[in-house]
Amino acid sequence: MNVTFDKKDALNGTISVQIESTDYMPSYDKKLKDYRKKANIPGFRPGTAPMGMIEKQVGNSILLDEINTAASKGLYDYINGEKISLLGEPVLNQETLIDKLEKGLNYTFKFDIGMAPEFDLNIGKGDVFTKYAVSVDEAEVNEEIERMRKRFGKLEEVSIAEQENDMVYLNLVELADDKTALEGGVKADNVPMLLSAVKNAEAKALLTSISKGATSTINIFTLFNNDEQEMSHALGVAKVGIADLNQNFSFEVVDIKRNVEGDINQDLFDAAYGPGNITSLEALKEKVAEDIKGFYTAQADHLLEHNMMDTLVAKHNVTLPDEFLKRWLMDRYADKFNAENLDEAYKPEANYLKNHLVEEKIMKAADIKIEEADIRAAAVEYTKQMFGGYAMTGLNEDLINQLIEPSLKKEDYRSRMINSAVKIKVNAAVKDMITVEEKLVSKDEFMKIVEEHNAAHHNH
Repeated sequence: MNVTFDKKDALNGTISVQIESTDYMPSYDKKLKDYRKKANIPGFRPGTAPMGMIEKQVGNSILLDEINTAASKGLYDYINGEKISLLGEPVLNQETLIDKLEKGLNYTFKFDIGMAPEFDLNIGKGDVFTKYAVSVDEAEVNEEIERMRKRFGKLEEVSIAEQENDMVYLNLVELADDKTALEGGVKADNVPMLLSAVKNAEAKALLTSISKGATSTINIFTLFNNDEQEMSHALGVAKVGIADLNQNFSFEVVDIKRNVEGDINQDLFDAAYGPGNITSLEALKEKVAEDIKGFYTAQADHLLEHNMMDTLVAKHNVTLPDEFLKRWLMDRYADKFNAENLDEAYKPEANYLKNHLVEEKIMKAADIKIEEADIRAAAVEYTKQMFGGYAMTGLNEDLINQLIEPSLKKEDYRSRMINSAVKIKVNAAVKDMITVEEKLVSKDEFMKIVEEHNAAHHNH
């Protein structure tokens, strides 16, 4: 076997793998004999069938496998031996055209490759970035406490539906054309309808100010805003059967419940932050302000990290073997990339690769290693973000560990958490290398900055 490398430029090259018959024939003969020993062919005992018959049956497939295996081994032995840093995977050169494989012949396979660019890391204290600190005012704290009162309110029975957050429970019966119950028609009991969710003016007017025990008729489609999915779920009817329903239904109001805001007392404190952790309105305000500030701090960190990497990747002017990568993507992921969408679909792939290359340089410079503890910490942080909000009532460390334990055994989830752990440690290392200046802004100013960043990032 002879392997040569034609380096076209700093990012592109072609590796030629010349295979001689001695590279694959010994293995071919051995596998053919092994197959003959096990082959169950009518008229012959195992191991006695003529070799010519065996070759006719499986010779071509074994030959193809052995030649491909030899070519692949030669290719990757060379890549690993020469320590060539690839982007994407080798793609068979279009000049390599073999009409028919025959044993005993020599073959040459040419593989085009794309290589990672060489560049030096250039990050220092002269790289200045802004981290925003958001001021939290009393009005925002009070707004959050009001939301908290709603969230931890209680459903109380009322006699008349009057408020937007009132829930009216209906027994529904499909009617025939003569307004009597349709024989074999749909019946659904105790169907909840939130007044604020009813969009049709006539239907909403009918339910507003209605009393428990009242009966009437209603257009079932306007009641559910023509939402077939919701109707299917509420009425217990297959979605495909919704269109066949008669529009007129009778209903009886069997219950009305109202979400009553919780009072600002110890019950609310305990529901929000656990028993005994908050014991006064002043302490509640302090804790809510702390949580809101923590939320904005996390958002500001996220914005800083995005700005850091975007700026540093642009600063290093990372170049890629774009044409090769486009060809590789079309060859490898034909279901996602085609001639019509290639240029646009390639952009996020290129951005990801550039970020990845800069991250690798930072990891090497900072001697970053990813341990199991880092992966678990990333999973914990991801779980907290998934639940969102300022306060996470009941989400303690033990519960989080129970949630992440089975997920970490799944390859896809674990891979995502490893990538997340890398980002966490890389961002921390970069912050030590650069200069970060803090700037105090209002909530409105900060949200505008975030919106502008997101718009620019989306269009990038």
